[in-house]
Amino acid sequence: MQEAKQLHAHIIVSGLQQQEHYLRKLITFLAITNPFSIDYARVVFDRIHIPSTFIYNTMIRAYASSPHPQQALYLHYQMHKHGYSPPDKYTFPFLLKACSNLFNLRKGEETHCQLIKYGFDSDIFVQNSLIYLYGSNDKIITARRVFDEMGVRDIASWTTLVTCYLNFGSVELARNVFNKMPKRSAVSFSAMIAGYIRKGRYGEALELFHNSQIARIEPNDSMIMSVLCACASLGALDMGRWVHSYISELKANKFDSRISTALIDMYFKCGSINDGVRVFSGTKQKQVGEWTAMISGIAMHGNGEICIDLFEEMVTSGVRPNLVTFVALLAGCAHAGLVNEGLRYFQRMKSEFRIEPTIEHFGCVVDILGRAGRINQALKFINEMPMEANAAIWGALLNACRVHKNVDLGQVAARWLIREEPWNGAIYMTLLNLYKETERWEDVEGVKQEMKDVCCRKNPGCSLIEVNGVCHEFVVGDRSDSCAFELCLKLGELIMELEENH
Repeated sequence: MQEAKQLHAHIIVSGLQQQEHYLRKLITFLAITNPFSIDYARVVFDRIHIPSTFIYNTMIRAYASSPHPQQALYLHYQMHKHGYSPPDKYTFPFLLKACSNLFNLRKGEETHCQLIKYGFDSDIFVQNSLIYLYGSNDKIITARRVFDEMGVRDIASWTTLVTCYLNFGSVELARNVFNKMPKRSAVSFSAMIAGYIRKGRYGEALELFHNSQIARIEPNDSMIMSVLCACASLGALDMGRWVHSYISELKANKFDSRISTALIDMYFKCGSINDGVRVFSGTKQKQVGEWTAMISGIAMHGNGEICIDLFEEMVTSGVRPNLVTFVALLAGCAHAGLVNEGLRYFQRMKSEFRIEPTIEHFGCVVDILGRAGRINQALKFINEMPMEANAAIWGALLNACRVHKNVDLGQVAARWLIREEPWNGAIYMTLLNLYKETERWEDVEGVKQEMKDVCCRKNPGCSLIEVNGVCHEFVVGDRSDSCAFELCLKLGELIMELEENH
């Protein structure tokens, strides 16, 4: 940045501040190469007497990808108003991107009309941007119409439509388009895999990653993080280790912070604490992501004291915690029963770190108090919250009431949850178990009848096991697996053997 300012000063001293050749390079460096200096780029831009179309496009492009995409629309208005520099085919994709990021469909449709007027509606980059605009604004039929009317399509055209279907919520339609792609890239595989992850279809995500390997597609960072997320959710430790080994060789053990964070998270969720610690220890420049993943991983294994030690070590090292860090830390205190420590760190969030607690942090405090049996204190805390309690908070209170057999407050929490989520069988089952444990049999039958009245069923239990790198899922009552009959026979043999030995 300092070098850019020196170059700018040299241009001014030399009297070249209106020379297109020098301005192009300076604006491009400030706005695109170093996006953190976009404000300085704007200062330079505002002092140009007649900005060229190229310079306008550079600034519009920079703003379209920035936290202030509305500035891209303002610059286009200024460009149109002055009339010295007409838009070209590169202007409109950046404008459409700004409209998409703003979710401003009306402005996007106006821009669509303008680009038709200028004769750019058959440009492939413009068409791809139109697909994304309409798809990101839930106009999937219009997006598909633009796609179908294209004379020539590239990988980006197909991938954009796949992404639109995924954002619209239709994984099947997205996969249908993906299967028809004449050629696929790492970006298209990554988009489809991420779509499966968002829908919780982790097995299909890993299967598609396997297909990308067969197609010899080198994964990008986004695909790697999605695959690690799938491994973590399935508990697929062998697969996770293979991915770790693969990317270590691919990237020569030089990982982006996001990948290191995903690896730590994956190992802890798969139960391999040693591997998670090893990745964390091997990371030379630990950022807040790695620290947070480490604290979260230790928390889920019940080591609250170590969570606190890690947090203090992180702060001492100069890394500033964020909202997610405090969620992990408070969860660690909850699992370990560290009530006073948890309450103290909740207070430190705002007083020391100037971080405003969110609903998740308030939920963690309710969980801390509830697990410790301080039910009335937890209810008082809920009533004094600056925001309305959500389902997670009332759920934490209900679980605490079941553990500590507090029927009165348990009923209050359950009724709130049932009013908001009458389809959620887990709520009814928790209330039913509370009544069972306190021997309130009439209330047990009442809950059962209520579940029948609203046609609510308990979600069947399921378990996962990884064998030779393949995850097998077993659901109560499901006999669709080809080995189901054989497994039942074996299970019967084990039961008989246990009965004979006892």
